[in-house]
Amino acid sequence: MNDRKTIVTVKSDLELLISRTFDAPRALVWEAMSNPEYVRRWYGLEILELVVCEIDHRVGGRWRYVLRAPDRSEHGFNGEYREIQTPERVVYTENYEPLGPGHEILNTATLDEIDERTTLTTHLLYKSKADRDGHVQSGMEAGASQSHDRLATLLASMR
Repeated sequence: MNDRKTIVTVKSDLELLISRTFDAPRALVWEAMSNPEYVRRWYGLEILELVVCEIDHRVGGRWRYVLRAPDRSEHGFNGEYREIQTPERVVYTENYEPLGPGHEILNTATLDEIDERTTLTTHLLYKSKADRDGHVQSGMEAGASQSHDRLATLLASMR
């Protein structure tokens, strides 16, 4: 795996894996993922503006992002941190607000470092196959890829 490609893999009817290797040490990737100052600079599709970025990065803490599209429509996401092992693992829920309750995704993100290169692997566990398929069909893969491209650029500037 190289630092130019985000890979999305279907693991089961209820699971996806998203992986990307970054040319940066794990502690730096962790900081860029957990600090709202940095998340504002890389999260979401390039055509979207991150207008809300709230992060209470502690177990039981909540997060919320709102992306604004060029047509001024807004798309909110929120969740709760369930487990944090700095700087190697974070488990959190994710809800797309328009879907309402009952569709949360459980995300487990792990950061593995070898020779100052960090592989971020996020395991997504859905409540139903329909939720998984809807997420995939929403353009999630392009969003993850563009977000990761922007994260790679940010990490290069932070080094």
